[in-house]
This record gives sequence, structure tokens and C-alpha cells, in this order.
Amino acid sequence: MITNYLKEIKSKLDQTIEIKDADHRLSLVLQMLLLIFLIFMYDNGYLSIFIPVIVIPGILFKSVRENPYFWVLLSFLGCTFYLVLDLVGYVPNHKHIFAYVILAVTLAMFLKKQIHPLSFLQTQARYIIGLCFLFATIGKFLAPEFLNGAFFEFTNTSDPRFFGFTSLFGEVDLALLKENEDHLTQLVRTSNPSDFFVLNGAKEISGFGIIISYWTILIEGMIALSFCLPRKTLLSKYRNIFLVIFILTTYPIATVTGFAIILTSLGFIQSLDKNHGLTNFSWFYLFVFVLLPLNYFPFTRILTLFQ
Repeated sequence: MITNYLKEIKSKLDQTIEIKDADHRLSLVLQMLLLIFLIFMYDNGYLSIFIPVIVIPGILFKSVRENPYFWVLLSFLGCTFYLVLDLVGYVPNHKHIFAYVILAVTLAMFLKKQIHPLSFLQTQARYIIGLCFLFATIGKFLAPEFLNGAFFEFTNTSDPRFFGFTSLFGEVDLALLKENEDHLTQLVRTSNPSDFFVLNGAKEISGFGIIISYWTILIEGMIALSFCLPRKTLLSKYRNIFLVIFILTTYPIATVTGFAIILTSLGFIQSLDKNHGLTNFSWFYLFVFVLLPLNYFPFTRILTLFQ
């Protein structure tokens, strides 16, 4: 009975947002991507000024967001600030993916006479996800501090994105974690190579570090293989299961919203079905996409009120 009720809800939602044909699904995908760019492409003054001016008309008007030259302009901005300038300065990893996605959409719009843009984007989304996790897995095998668990011991106790998990499950005082963050900031700014500080809470989560490290290698490796292998292979059929497991076991702990939202959108794109529109996996990715801003909610602070 519950299953029938859920199917009825899904059917009504399909009809409500009109995504049963490829053109409607393409329009939805482009709007999702443009919304991400509007919210997250603000890394410097130029992007903060020009991205809203360019992106908002694309969100509002179908003719604009499906114009290939509109995407050429976005490609220029994305590649300049996230790929070219990365050679002389730091750019977060997930911003590279922003640039690759914009390039993929640009190519899709220019090739639409040969292949439907959505079909092209689905293939590109699979390979972007697969290659991203492939290089991530290789990098972890090349990092001794990751293999011995030291990376997560340090990150979980010094990076504020992990403080909620560390405080709740490692039973480490949040004030001590904040102290680690302050000490690390001071250490980065100093020019004295002999400066150091004692990392609070590292001993309490030493067991977590090694477990999380090898779980991360396992699940990221399975995502890399299942997304890079041809669709006809057996492992490829389970790619969405691996990605869903990764999302559920990663982002409640590591609240890296920028990477999570572009990964979720790519997962949504590649999970769409040519004949039936949204699959169950598509609905999951869409649900996560909508709820990701809750990452900014201070859950840890709320929990401390009841202790």
C-alpha cells in the first residue's frame, strides 16, 4: 500500500513539473546548473559582478539558456578563473568541475544538430564523475598520510566542516576543535618554521581516521570503475548505488556543499531515463540537490542546547 502511494506521488510530480520529454528535461538540467553557478561562482570581484548579470537571464528565459553563444561566454569566465588562473593560484577542486561542466554544455549546444544535448550531457556527466573519482583514488594511494589515517585525524579536528561529526561521535569538546582551527590559522600565517601546536582530540578519533580512510578509498574506487566502464558492463549497472552510498556516508559528515551540489547535479543528469523521465535515483539526486543548503544549518550548536 505504501509503495502504491509513493508511485502515485511520483506520477503526480512527473506531471506537475513536465519533464517527460527530452526537451523539458534538458531545460530543467540547464536551470539547475545555472542556479549552481549563480550561487557558487563568486570567488572574486569579477565573477561576483558578471555571473549574476549573465546567469539570471539564462535561468529566466529558455531561448537564452539554450543559445550556444551564451555558454561560450560562461566558458570564457569559467575556464579563465578556474583553469587558466589555477596555474598561478589556488582554486578549489570542485571549481575545476564547474569549468568542465560548462565546457560540456557548450559542446552539447553546438552539436545539437547531430545529437540531442541531453544525451550528450548524460555521457559527459558519467565520465566527469568517473574520472574525478579515478584521479581522487589514485591520489589517495600516493599519499602516505591518507593510508595511515593521519589525514582524517588532522582534518576532522582542524577543519570546521568536520567539527559536527567529530564533536558528536568522537565526543570532543567543540571549544577544543575551535581552538585547533585558531591555532592552525596562526600557524599558516607565521614565518617561523619551528612553530607548532598540539592537536586537541586527535587521540580520541584515531580509530575513526583509519576506518574512514579505507572506506573512502573503497567507495571512491567503486564509483570510478562503475562510471568509467561502458554501460553494458555489469559493474556499470550499479554505479548509482555506489554514488548514493557515497553521498549518504560523506556529506552528513563532510559538509562540502560546493562539491556536493555539482556532484549531485551530474548524478541527476546521468540517471535520467530516455523513455520514462525521472528514475528513482533521479528523484534521490533531486531531493538531495534541494536539501543541500541545510549543510549551513548549525546542527551541532542546536544539539548542544539539549545537553
